Amino acid sequence: MGPVTDVHRIMYRDNVVLALQEKRRQFDDFFTYLDNLSGKQVMVTDIIGTSEARLDAPEGGDTPDIDSNHEPVWVKPTRIDWGKIIKKEDQIKALTDFKSEYVQGGVNAFVRKHNRILGGALFGPRLIGNEVPVSTPWAGRTVPVDLGSTGTPNGMSVKKILNALRLMETDEIEVEDEDLALALDPLEVEQLWNDITFVSKDYRKDAQLDDMAKRVQSIFGIPIVSTKLLTDYDGSTSTAALWAKSGMHWGPFMPMDIKSQQNPAKQYREHPYIEGWEGATRSEDAKVVKILNKNS
Repeated sequence: MGPVTDVHRIMYRDNVVLALQEKRRQFDDFFTYLDNLSGKQVMVTDIIGTSEARLDAPEGGDTPDIDSNHEPVWVKPTRIDWGKIIKKEDQIKALTDFKSEYVQGGVNAFVRKHNRILGGALFGPRLIGNEVPVSTPWAGRTVPVDLGSTGTPNGMSVKKILNALRLMETDEIEVEDEDLALALDPLEVEQLWNDITFVSKDYRKDAQLDDMAKRVQSIFGIPIVSTKLLTDYDGSTSTAALWAKSGMHWGPFMPMDIKSQQNPAKQYREHPYIEGWEGATRSEDAKVVKILNKNS
């Protein structure tokens, strides 16, 4: 057992970077990525509301000057960090072994919180406004829990997905032009599989199924994100989400800090540390629909 050197610490950082690249993240592919974020808060986008063109205006009249509403949307950073003291006799192996808990455990812990930030943004409050942004709760549309079918009463069904799509279209979202995703918990995935298998059989051709695992991987070309990160509506009702990628955003506020060094407060034991600042937000409530289902 020799001393820990800078070479070992560089190997640790490289191992963590590689493990982060290999780790599957639940929501990243279905959110719009933001770069060059910095500061205490950043304006993500400026939503320009709809305006009305004129019909049958008089010939030779004034050129119109039609106002549109502007709604700046902001995002704040959230800190994620992780660290763990290494036992002295294990320190070199812990830093240089790609499979060690100090590499894999730290990365897994970091990514879980990363997923939670993105998942929480689907229905969490968003910051909107000009001079002083205001935290505003989600105010989108909801598919009711009792819009079920005979095969899956009050559970997740094709009928509810079709209704969610119609609600988006009601709010003038062109769903054919959007990249959509559907977040379901494991029970909702099973409920949907049962519905497609035994009730809504005509839609089997529109779904990608894993019959061995009783899982639906996509429906109507919409990929399904299996997650337990969406907060239940109440003790007996779960929450699923249908959303458009263009309506959800995330990004880092600075490069991740990955390092290891001796900690004088812990008898100079080697102390790996991972830190990152990330933010996620919803830009338009109409692009995220809530779907309620019985969870029993």
